[in-house]
Amino acid sequence: MTFRLDRVFASPWLAAGGCLLGISCTGILGGQDDGSQDEPEQDASVATDRMPLHHMTASEYNNTVAHLLGTRLRPADGFPAFGAKGFDANVNALSNLSQVLVQGYYDAARTLAADAFSNEAQRAAILVCDPAEGAGDGCAREIIERFGLRAFRRPLEAAEVDRYAAQYAHARTTLEMSPVEAVQHVVRTLLTSPHFLLRIEVGPDSERSPGALNGHEIASRLSYLLWSSMPDEALFDAAESDELATEDELRQQVDRMLADPKSAAFFQNFFGQWLGTRTLPSHNADATRFPSWNDEVKGAMLDQVNAYFASFTTGRRPWSEFLTAPHPESRLLEPIYANDPEGAREGFLTLPAFLTLSSRADRTSPTSRAKTILEQLFCVPMVPPANVDIPELGAAGGDEGPIENVRQELEKHRASPDCAGCHDVLDPIGLSLEHFDPIGAYRTTYPNGDPIDATGVYDGVAFEDISGLMPVLVEAARTGSCPTEQLFSYALRRRPSGGDRTTIKEINARWEGGTVADLVKHVVTSEAFRLRAKDGAR
Repeated sequence: MTFRLDRVFASPWLAAGGCLLGISCTGILGGQDDGSQDEPEQDASVATDRMPLHHMTASEYNNTVAHLLGTRLRPADGFPAFGAKGFDANVNALSNLSQVLVQGYYDAARTLAADAFSNEAQRAAILVCDPAEGAGDGCAREIIERFGLRAFRRPLEAAEVDRYAAQYAHARTTLEMSPVEAVQHVVRTLLTSPHFLLRIEVGPDSERSPGALNGHEIASRLSYLLWSSMPDEALFDAAESDELATEDELRQQVDRMLADPKSAAFFQNFFGQWLGTRTLPSHNADATRFPSWNDEVKGAMLDQVNAYFASFTTGRRPWSEFLTAPHPESRLLEPIYANDPEGAREGFLTLPAFLTLSSRADRTSPTSRAKTILEQLFCVPMVPPANVDIPELGAAGGDEGPIENVRQELEKHRASPDCAGCHDVLDPIGLSLEHFDPIGAYRTTYPNGDPIDATGVYDGVAFEDISGLMPVLVEAARTGSCPTEQLFSYALRRRPSGGDRTTIKEINARWEGGTVADLVKHVVTSEAFRLRAKDGAR
């Protein structure tokens, strides 16, 4: 069973959004938005058992238009959030097209096209020939083919080129636009096409095994995985030459792409969403309690944690050291490290970024820190019992004023049978980090003068602080598969299904805690990445 994209975009999207806003349906579909009644774009059929259609995420949209047009504008910053559970891209596009988002797409296309043609360098990159020279529309067709290839991440079909060329001619004759203005008109329309806005994979490749992706589809999967953006010229060339069909070529492309500065998007989006570090810019700490806290320090924390991620990806540090590796140096963070005793700090869990994000503005939150460790790093869901009213810290004792000694408050929680089940698991992990305050600085006492007690027992192992608990966590990480599950989900843009478990297990066994680059190579050479899903998994 197949469905037509023009049908999908006419209903329910445009019926619920674009057309009600007074936006021409044919404009959104790649036709004209000048009031003409041309037929909607005749899109290729898409089988419903293939990879689900997806929006570009906000980050992907901004990166794509930057690399496509050379613009510095970031229109997707104003688009409504999709509200996906997990990674941003793990959401079905067609269920999240609101009228606000449709209007955002349309407005962005108009603004981006105007911006691209207001700048000589950007305009020259689009105008690969001079449409004002010579007779006929040969140059216009060349521009359409070239720009369309990059915008749609695939070559345009002959019928598509004909239709956009007809739009160019219409703009020249009926709308009395200059040749350059008519090209800008077509560019604006291309930016509202579903083939630009959505990640679309269509039709079987008869040249290979059933379900095999074609070269341009593989190129897009690679580029949006590692760059959160469109393919570059090298990927387009490899796709056109059918070079992406071999595992060796995929591995070489991974190395090349991770060495490119654009791979910073991988750190920011994969790690930032998985481990939550992208929310650091919006995090606030109480500057009256922590005078060293400011935006400059916050930015330094984000730079440091991204450099830490890079050491496991573009560097050669194995993932087995993620919880024990030394921290990248940062001049701006020196005050936070100033009081560290020897051997007190190593690995991801003692990075200021993690310690800050897992704290509240005015105090640490051992429960939050432990929950983040278990759920994010180990993929262990911590779901509180149903129908239990979980009190805030401080409520159990009825004390006034700010909480000073967090450990004492947590002991009150554990006294409740409803709370003890979770807190007996969470508290030892979280309290092992109590020597680090809400912005990650080392301390020996609470604000009220009480000494810090970071001792505990976890899984039968007694410890004095996080350094004593670390061997238990390192061993759990060594035998776990959470990074593999997370990268698989990010790369395939969906949550793993039951049928994926064997693949994930096999990838994890081959990886054995090597570098993240190694893990990426195992994922992109798997059949799950190179073939279309056969079960309609989402």
